[in-house]
Amino acid sequence: MAVRIVQVCGLWFWVAFALFVFVVIHQSQSILPVTATGSLRHGPSDSKLPEPIRSKGLSTLQRMARSEAAWQSSVILRHEMAAKHPDNPNVPFFPAQELHLFGQFPYTLWDFFPATYTCPHDIQRVGRLGDGGKWVCGMSLYEARLEPSASRPSDETIIYSFGVNDESTFEAEMLARVPSAVIYAFDFSVTSFGPQLAPAHQERAHFKQVGLGSKDEVNRTPQFFTLSTLMAQNKHTYMDILKIDVEGSEYQAFDAFMDWVDANGGVMPIGQVMIELHLMDDKNVNFERFTAWWERLEGFGMRPTWLEVNLMAVTLGKGKTDPRCVEYVWVNSKDPRSILLAE
Repeated sequence: MAVRIVQVCGLWFWVAFALFVFVVIHQSQSILPVTATGSLRHGPSDSKLPEPIRSKGLSTLQRMARSEAAWQSSVILRHEMAAKHPDNPNVPFFPAQELHLFGQFPYTLWDFFPATYTCPHDIQRVGRLGDGGKWVCGMSLYEARLEPSASRPSDETIIYSFGVNDESTFEAEMLARVPSAVIYAFDFSVTSFGPQLAPAHQERAHFKQVGLGSKDEVNRTPQFFTLSTLMAQNKHTYMDILKIDVEGSEYQAFDAFMDWVDANGGVMPIGQVMIELHLMDDKNVNFERFTAWWERLEGFGMRPTWLEVNLMAVTLGKGKTDPRCVEYVWVNSKDPRSILLAE
């Protein structure tokens, strides 16, 4: 008797399974009328498809135009939000605000400056996870660049890196993956790259024990130079990538560089920037100062396309419980020389 029950149950199982397969196939044909290539399975109803499905893809300039509109909306919201709390945007981290309907509403400086401009290409993380690695917009474009030759020296991908410490996984991976990459690194606190740099790539890696500053200081040890001075020393008029982590000195250093750009045609000679922004206290940079600095960069066409909060200080504790360091990626939306703007 038990055997017969098992046989009957087994028969009903296969009947149910066959019915299930029939229903799934029938529904998939009616619900998913588009093939992997984008053509229709049933009849000429292409005109009813949404525009994104019918289009063959947006050009780089079209994607950038959409990103520009999204960024402009975020700028409007930034100023509206600040106007609603005129007494509070004056310190880096704002306490919870008293609202009539919702009680307390906490926010930080970073909430005013989201990364609302989409990278028009792929974006990849380069270097180790956590502190030290960076996000790169259009990494595949740099990888596809031809290796420079004597007849094409301009094909070099020029990368400047400030703040090396003993961690060079970003530089090592860029040199390994991008044959055209040449890196110029600067750090006043160490004497060389970190041990991650492979000997095979040493010819394309240059290091100087100097600091990045708002003015040239040659009568001190170690010396400090402005970004424009270091570019002139290396005979560069352009850099594809700038990576910068200088522990709060970025504001004055970029002030000086923006002054130089204004005095020399007004075109920012950088394709994209990976930068860690630091907030030490309200004396270091307050809301008004940060906003003016940030919006001046936006005026040159720099757009925030990625952000990552660095929680190392929060994790380690030591009295620091605020997210005081944030990694941003900016791309230059007005840069005629940038590989990121190519179709």
